[in-house]
Amino acid sequence: MVLEKLVCAILVNYNGVEDTRECVESLLASNYENLHIIIVDNASQKGRVEYDDIIRNEKCDILYMKQNIGFAGANNVGIRHALQYKPEYVLIINNDTVVEPNFLSPLINACNESSENGIATGKIYYFDERELIWFGGSYFDSKLCECKIDGIGKKEEERHNEKKYIPFATGCLWLIPVSVIQKVGLMSEDYFLYYEDADYCERIKKNGFRICYVPESVIYHKESRSTGKGSDLYHYYNTRNYLIFISKYCTKLQVIAMYFNKMIKTLKDVLRKRIKISVAAGAWSDFLGKKFGKKA
Repeated sequence: MVLEKLVCAILVNYNGVEDTRECVESLLASNYENLHIIIVDNASQKGRVEYDDIIRNEKCDILYMKQNIGFAGANNVGIRHALQYKPEYVLIINNDTVVEPNFLSPLINACNESSENGIATGKIYYFDERELIWFGGSYFDSKLCECKIDGIGKKEEERHNEKKYIPFATGCLWLIPVSVIQKVGLMSEDYFLYYEDADYCERIKKNGFRICYVPESVIYHKESRSTGKGSDLYHYYNTRNYLIFISKYCTKLQVIAMYFNKMIKTLKDVLRKRIKISVAAGAWSDFLGKKFGKKA
């Protein structure tokens, strides 16, 4: 019998205790036994995570934050805590997901295939509409100078079942060897919410690693419930953080073009009442003033 290498899974909970319990239940029911779960409760306001019949203290650690430190900040706390167990891998997984029992082994196998494989990710379906893809790989959009999800909201096609290297993996599901984290470092906390996964993927590639898409690994995502697309916070962070991201990873000519395009799009969204002018102005002002992290 081959001894399974330890995997520490990190879940960030913010006002989603029932989702977290369901995610933990599915992780513990997986066919990979050497798994320890670390839950970072990010100062939840609607009931925090507690130990119970599902979240058992022999398989799970709960870390309580005094304030919401964002997705990257909470994952970084979880990673630091995980390292005391000396795991071979860290699994970053959204708390509003449910996994197939055999989801983990294909990711581990992908990481073991090459020391250049820095992140392994899988195929993600919508939880409520399981015939539809939520993540089926990614591609680079040169017009926006950023990566986009392939297949989102569509039925799967042949390309979504091909194992391949991709430019971006959503932070919804990452398996990362600890040796990679030790070289690349922790996640940037400049963003607080959105684009932190894109930032980390760029750093993975700049450090000579690759991102591997493994369709044999399957999970289901309930979509983002903590903020809600269309909310003021969504528009603020999505706008400001896009500007932060392209300023870090695009050429000067690309940055100028993207700034112009984003300004035009923002103005159109304001005129069409898709975004409040105060929210748009705040996002641009904070970016230009280098007010990063959590919105003041």
